[in-house]
Amino acid sequence: MKNIKLSIAAALTIFLGFSSCIEHEVIPAPVPEVDLFCEFSGNINNTAVQLTQNVAGYYLKTSKAKILLPPPSLSSAIYYSEILSASTNASIKVSLGSLNWDASTLNEPTIAAFNDFHTNALSPVYTTAATSGFEVTYRDGLGNVWVSQQGSTNPQVVLFSNIKQESDATGDYSKFQCNFSCYVYRQDPITLAWDSLPIQNAIFKGWFQR
Repeated sequence: MKNIKLSIAAALTIFLGFSSCIEHEVIPAPVPEVDLFCEFSGNINNTAVQLTQNVAGYYLKTSKAKILLPPPSLSSAIYYSEILSASTNASIKVSLGSLNWDASTLNEPTIAAFNDFHTNALSPVYTTAATSGFEVTYRDGLGNVWVSQQGSTNPQVVLFSNIKQESDATGDYSKFQCNFSCYVYRQDPITLAWDSLPIQNAIFKGWFQR
């Protein structure tokens, strides 16, 4: 009986020693990642148009324009969201501005200011270059660029909804859905005459990046 006890104790000692040598795998905590998806649908010049992420190479590109001024003047930022493809000319871009902030201490608006700006700009007016409102830019299949106009005599409406702010390691985002109808314009480079075409019942799903 004594020998059996000694054998059990020896086996247990070996097992514990072997167990202590095993390296346990450390599983890192999941890294938050914002789910980003873009899509456009609408009638452009009475033709149904749909641009969808990962279809025909379409993707969304964000950018911004900043005007940095010394205090006491406020600096400003305009945000752009464009659905485009490297394999075709047709694209659509929406622009929204301007977010004003004091750049004397921060080169960028705070996340809170960024979020508040987009949450409060639900039904902006159409303005030239989106300096104080909203602008639409459409590039057709031939590469011609058409832009909405401030004070257009044609009906133009816009409404942002489903706004959601999210952040991950790549940046801070304001996801949105934008419903709009308007006319966009282009000046003929030869005759200098202005042409226009309607964009109706448009739905743009995308995001702005801080």
